[in-house]
Amino acid sequence: MKYLVTFARIIVGNLFIFSGVVKANDPLGFSYKLEEYFVEFGMNWEWLHSILVPLAAALCIAEIIMGVAVLVGWRTKEISWSLLLMIGFFTILTGASAIFEIVRSCGCFGDAIPLTPWQSFYKDLVLMVLILIIFMRRNVIKPWENNTHLLGIYIVSSAILFALGLMLEWRMAAEVLVFLWIAIIVKYVSQKPDLAANVAIGLSLIYSLYLTIGSTTDLPFKDFRPYAVGKNLPEQMVLPEGAVPPIYENILVYKNKVTGETKEFTNATFNDSKIWEDKDWEWLSTESEMVQEGDVAKITDLSILSHEGDDITDLVLAEPQVLWIVCYDLNLTDTENINRINELSKQAQAKGVKVYALSSAGEELKNSFIKEHNLNFDFYVTDGIVLKTMVRSNPGIMYLENGTVLGKWHHADVPSIEELH
Repeated sequence: MKYLVTFARIIVGNLFIFSGVVKANDPLGFSYKLEEYFVEFGMNWEWLHSILVPLAAALCIAEIIMGVAVLVGWRTKEISWSLLLMIGFFTILTGASAIFEIVRSCGCFGDAIPLTPWQSFYKDLVLMVLILIIFMRRNVIKPWENNTHLLGIYIVSSAILFALGLMLEWRMAAEVLVFLWIAIIVKYVSQKPDLAANVAIGLSLIYSLYLTIGSTTDLPFKDFRPYAVGKNLPEQMVLPEGAVPPIYENILVYKNKVTGETKEFTNATFNDSKIWEDKDWEWLSTESEMVQEGDVAKITDLSILSHEGDDITDLVLAEPQVLWIVCYDLNLTDTENINRINELSKQAQAKGVKVYALSSAGEELKNSFIKEHNLNFDFYVTDGIVLKTMVRSNPGIMYLENGTVLGKWHHADVPSIEELH
């Protein structure tokens, strides 16, 4: 039983730390996912939507602290209850999402590792079993109950987090490991297990706040999205060579004019049926059904339209130098630094850089916004969800050359014209 509990602590602790850290890296993106869940489940309450970002940040912080607490054995009684309630709630949520196809991606690991609702549901079921094991032993797990035992947990956890950091090409692992090992040093120096456990929790809280505040007031520390700096957008809008396309099958529906009965046929069964030779049957419809999923391009929904309806996506992506000013919702756009952005646009245009502002707003709203702020650039239409994905700032700034993103900035950090190149 001891080894089973140790295994459960290692898996649960590290998964919660990892899940919390990758979402704390982008609490704004996590708030978008929470909003999607709330809307789909009918919880479209104004007060709830007004606290989405702090709620998202708080959940990320809680995950990190609970993960560290499981590893060091800090307040296991309270933590095990919290884990059980949290995993119970999210298991129901992901289960309903999977069964009723409510949300396509759960957001459990942010954009770092996208999971389908079913994958997330199965993951939560496994976590539920492991958390129940910890819960049943909650009265005997103490901080540093055995030095050798805890050291083993730390070494294995370090290997897991280090491997995840390498996989994501992010220094996150090193940062988390620093405060874990500081705590174990405190234990060996002070010989006070409770003090060392408190140090681990305190450092994890400080680190969580650093992540969530830093990535809310600026862009995420690590960008996992297809619009990250260095990514070529046109290349990601098509399937690479060797990709497997999805396989579809046609379903033909025929109706009996006499009895009203309907029958469905696949391509294979249709030819054998010869139903078209029977005058009592008439064709109703043909539907296409996916029978085998294939590879999907990383960007499938990017389109840039003029307010007259002209698609200028290819034209914009082919520009040698282009500045994008991204405002997913003009009603919510922060205008504190709009004059600095306007000045940057003016300087960029003087140097031959094309400037396109992208928004989901209608023509009347965008004209009013331009007039109110005396802007020297025009807005074009792009889907709001796509714009949220591009840059976690409203407004946000992107600089591209021949379709490759070379720079992204938060509106609080407007670059100089020299920084664009």
